[in-house]
Formats: sequence, C-alpha cells, structure tokens
Amino acid sequence: MGKGENMLASTLFTYTLTHLANKDKVRFYYALKGRDGKGGVIEQYKIEQLAKGVLLVTRKQEEEVEEFLKYWKCKYTKRKVQLEQ
Repeated sequence: MGKGENMLASTLFTYTLTHLANKDKVRFYYALKGRDGKGGVIEQYKIEQLAKGVLLVTRKQEEEVEEFLKYWKCKYTKRKVQLEQ
C-alpha cells in the first residue's frame, strides 16, 4: 500500500459553550445528541464525538456542522485532518 492510500479527509471541530446559560446548554445537547427518540445532529450527520467539545466530521458534512455551531453562537476552531482507515 502506498503512502496516502486509505486516507479519510475529515474535519476536527473543537468548541466551547461557556457563553450559554445552563438551560441553553441543555437545549444545545438535546439538539446535538437527540432526545425522546429523535436523533440530533450527531446521528443525522454520522459525527463522531471524541470528547466533550470535540467533534470529528467528514468533509462533506463540515458545512452543516459549522452552521449548527454558528446557530448556537459557539466559539469554535476547525482543523482539516487525514485519518487512516
């Protein structure tokens, strides 16, 4: 196998919720993870949550996740990453 084969282009988002009131943090997590049998954006876009405040997203879902974080006025950073499959 040559270098670069089986690489998956992804984006790593890190974000903070310090600007949100506690009730809004709860609403954010429901929107992120889902509630009452309704899937959140993690399920909808097949996102991997690596840790609290860290999401791994495929490049094709990057724009949707960025819009989600902007909607909630989250401060975030995004980094392009290549993952071995």
